[in-house]
Amino acid sequence: MKKILEISCGGLENGGVQHVIMNIVSNLKDDFQFDIIVFSKGPDFFDEQFFSYGGKIFRIPNKKRVFGLDIDAYFRGPRIFFNTYKILKNNGPYDVIHCHNYFESFFCLLAAKITGVKTRIVHSHNDASFIKFSVIQKIYQRILRKLILKNATDFIGCSKKACNYLFGNNCKAITIYNGIDLEKFKNIGNLDYISNNKIHLLHVGNFSEQKNQIFLIDVMNELKAKKIDFELKLVGGGNSTYREKVINKIKEKSLNDCIKVLPSDSNIPQEMNNADLFLFPSNYEGLGIVLIEAQATGLHCLVSKSIPVEADLGNIEFIDELDVLKWSEKIYNIVKKGQKRINVNMDTYDIKKIAKVYKKLYEKNN
Repeated sequence: MKKILEISCGGLENGGVQHVIMNIVSNLKDDFQFDIIVFSKGPDFFDEQFFSYGGKIFRIPNKKRVFGLDIDAYFRGPRIFFNTYKILKNNGPYDVIHCHNYFESFFCLLAAKITGVKTRIVHSHNDASFIKFSVIQKIYQRILRKLILKNATDFIGCSKKACNYLFGNNCKAITIYNGIDLEKFKNIGNLDYISNNKIHLLHVGNFSEQKNQIFLIDVMNELKAKKIDFELKLVGGGNSTYREKVINKIKEKSLNDCIKVLPSDSNIPQEMNNADLFLFPSNYEGLGIVLIEAQATGLHCLVSKSIPVEADLGNIEFIDELDVLKWSEKIYNIVKKGQKRINVNMDTYDIKKIAKVYKKLYEKNN
């Protein structure tokens, strides 16, 4: 049986990239032996599930800041390389390495190349091109991009934008959509909704500047001013500092009675089936797997323009600007006219079909 080493971009927490990894592993566990490298001390959300498939979890934890300075940033690359090299030598041979850790993939790819791993995959899950990086950061990313192109054998991304961000515009990368288990997210709700006096709003995403939950609090404040009866549920883990910032703003705006902050291990399919409208005002995204899940339940989704067009299966409505008044007005108008769930064709995101693509990729050097 072929051995695959997955490389996470963090731990095995309840995040979008981790869902992609676990969907691959759970659907191909009978065909391959999977191990994984994570960058957390653990335990994490998916640890037990991963162990149940017979895989090993190797940890290269991130180092803490010293006096507020990210000292590890200067030593992180070599540390990842040497630790990955040891793991490959002591637990291999591996047939495939599949890296999900963006520019730092290079250090894992190099270790894999030296130890003779034939198939070296790098996978882009995001488009962060809008972020204003420093000159030094840009130079560093350019260097790592060139090194990734030299050391990987296969380049994939969840969208065209995600591919271009990590690999550049001239790389022959392929797009493989982030598949989901359609059975978990099938529409079990009432097709007639937003039919009562109260609108149930939902956002799912790790608390971070990227997901932009602070913006949603300002939007809710405007809805309150418009006398709209609503409930917003924010579901996610992520950055504890940003999460506290969101909670404090909810208190500051006196929105505690109408906004609930739920943990990342909440029953997402159930929350989606109970909601009327899904809100996703991200500052940037590679795709947004929760948008695919929301559309599978028939939910109408209001999203920012940073969302790739590949995510739109028929239940997405793009809003041109991250403007509080425009978003609140859009929600207000939907409440007034009503909105139905719409069943859309989800075939392109069916994990059972997408797993076959990964199976072929992993087996290509047989």
